Amino acid sequence: MTLTEPWWRASQSYVSEILSLLAAAPDRDVVHWRGEAFSGGDLIRSVTETFLALRDRGVGKGDMVAILVAPNSPEMLTVRYATHLLGGAVCYLRTTNPGTRTTVLPLDHQIQILRETEAVTVYADAESSERAAELAGGSGIPVTRRQHGEGDEAGRADVAGAPDAVSWDPDALAFIGFTSGSTGRPKGIRLAGRAWEATMRAWMEVGREYDCASILVSTPLSHGVAAMADAVFALGGALHLHESFDAEKFVDTVSVEKEVSWTFMATNHVFQLIDHLLERGIRDRDALEAAGLSSLKRIVYGGSPAAPARIAQAFRLFGPALAQGYATTESGRITILTPEEHGDPDLAATVGRPFPEVEVVVCNSDSGAQLAVGEIGEVRVRTPQMMDGYNGQPELTAQVLRDGWYFTGDIGCFDERGYLTLLGRVAHVIKVGGVKVHPIVLEAEILAHPGVRHAAVYGVRDEDGSEHIHAAIECDPAETVEVEDIRARIAEALSPIHVPEKVHVLSVLPMNSNGKPDKVLLKSQYS
Repeated sequence: MTLTEPWWRASQSYVSEILSLLAAAPDRDVVHWRGEAFSGGDLIRSVTETFLALRDRGVGKGDMVAILVAPNSPEMLTVRYATHLLGGAVCYLRTTNPGTRTTVLPLDHQIQILRETEAVTVYADAESSERAAELAGGSGIPVTRRQHGEGDEAGRADVAGAPDAVSWDPDALAFIGFTSGSTGRPKGIRLAGRAWEATMRAWMEVGREYDCASILVSTPLSHGVAAMADAVFALGGALHLHESFDAEKFVDTVSVEKEVSWTFMATNHVFQLIDHLLERGIRDRDALEAAGLSSLKRIVYGGSPAAPARIAQAFRLFGPALAQGYATTESGRITILTPEEHGDPDLAATVGRPFPEVEVVVCNSDSGAQLAVGEIGEVRVRTPQMMDGYNGQPELTAQVLRDGWYFTGDIGCFDERGYLTLLGRVAHVIKVGGVKVHPIVLEAEILAHPGVRHAAVYGVRDEDGSEHIHAAIECDPAETVEVEDIRARIAEALSPIHVPEKVHVLSVLPMNSNGKPDKVLLKSQYS
């Protein structure tokens, strides 16, 4: 290889593909963050300098690099690219929250991640240097900083420090993503390179289908949106990075930039966006266009059940732009309710149909037999985006990965058209008087009541072991919601046994770190 060739070409990976596209137009702005614009050449230079710094630290094939940088900074991407070009893998230390909080994980949790992943170094930026020093002191793992000025404008280093990319191994570990479990202990999910690339390619197909280019990212690049960001680069688009979700900032960015065509957000972010638009007097698609928001072609959302009335409200505003995704960190994306399908009220309670590359079946939890249309059972998934397993937890891995299938723990059923409806979690079923009650079914019924914004249903066990149904709701302040009307609706639509013994009306329903109703907190405070 000569120095006139892109040094990353030997990788033959998604990273080399992205860098080659950036190199073809190095002056084009491809990332916008904290009021600054970064060109393709800037990103290539950052990857090159980071590659050299990590290589000098001794990082090579199979090594783990822990990343601690400012939330959603470009280095969330460029450090990963550099590490993958070295044949290593990455994990992130800032947060296990896939939503929008910017709060840094406690020091002991970060040290735990470092030890469990066997990281060889912590890559830190200037903003994170103080915490990085604490981590080094507590773990003995050295800190690596980027070596500015090692490469020229084309991303090619001086001869003395010429980088040499490693050939990409799709079966090698590429990423360990951490999620917040119910116990608060971060759970590591191991993804091989093939799974990462499969997810990126799948999002590229979505981008091509709907002619989506630039994306606004307000959820952490340490989680699911990262592969979407890679897909945007591979499609020749640009990223607008926000550190967290803020409805006013979101609207202002879309209206000013004029190029943002898609985004990903949690379900509750969609509701916040609707409320903000209504406050601005934007109540229909004509007003949306007049406000300069017509460039937004796709809003992918998910994470928690959506109130049908609120989604109908969103559809009136955005038209065929909403896409609901059902996914897990372990298996990647599973199903989608497309923008066009959002206009069908009969599909409002479903999570859509499986993606083309994904197999989904509903099985009897005990016998394992596949169930017929309309029968309720456990949802199981087989997909090229599948994890290799949980980091350091072989027994848990064996429970959920069997014969090539991922056992999601979700309960659901298919209808005759192939649409999947989720009915709750295997572990969350409430048994009342011998009858199994699925909280998500009750929540859907409550959310269908006019004026209810959020709802959570949970079981409370008394001293003799009997379970009782409780519900907590958050209502629109402008609406009058009668609890007895909700009770009557549930009794008529489902059965008297489904009626919650207590319905707690809260000004704000507490959410956990995943952006879902915090049922642990609700059980402790409202039981």
